[in-house]
Amino acid sequence: MARESLPQEKSVEDYAEQFQQLMEEELPVSLGFSARLNMLWDLSGAAPSQIEGRVISVLGINRAWRESEVRKWLQKDVLPSRLDLHNIVKFLVAQLDQGQDARRWEAFLVYGAPIVSSPVNQNMYRQDQTRREIASTIFAQITDQYSIPPSSYDADKVFQRCLTLMHKFKIYELRDFQSGHLEPFKSYMFSSE
Repeated sequence: MARESLPQEKSVEDYAEQFQQLMEEELPVSLGFSARLNMLWDLSGAAPSQIEGRVISVLGINRAWRESEVRKWLQKDVLPSRLDLHNIVKFLVAQLDQGQDARRWEAFLVYGAPIVSSPVNQNMYRQDQTRREIASTIFAQITDQYSIPPSSYDADKVFQRCLTLMHKFKIYELRDFQSGHLEPFKSYMFSSE
């Protein structure tokens, strides 16, 4: 009977070499961070939309921040320092309904779904008037484009599906909705499930 060979243990030098090979010089970009952060600002209602002067308003909330860094956070997927991120999230979550977990929001902002499930619930969407107006425009555009009669669907259910899909596609402003979104939105919103 042959003896099984045991895996050779790595030495500290082997681990050090592997660490050097895997090491990165700077953190990778957190794709979608800015969209998720802007969504949280939208939900909190603590600053106007980006087109209405969000950057200037955010600077007014903490005068120690620089405009260039705030623009990177809100537009270029650049993460703030760990402490700034923690304090921003703590402040924004304090503006939301009770029961919101700031740590979960912080993780969601950095990593996004599906790594961290979205803390956004349907009630929060109902309170977000800007997003509801965008959803209404999308809803109207799809029903017009595909000549869908009002009697063929449950409007509340279809509207909620639109809001859900907007979140999944990271559509936070009307300009984020492109003509290529029409077919997937139509299929999901008006599915018989």
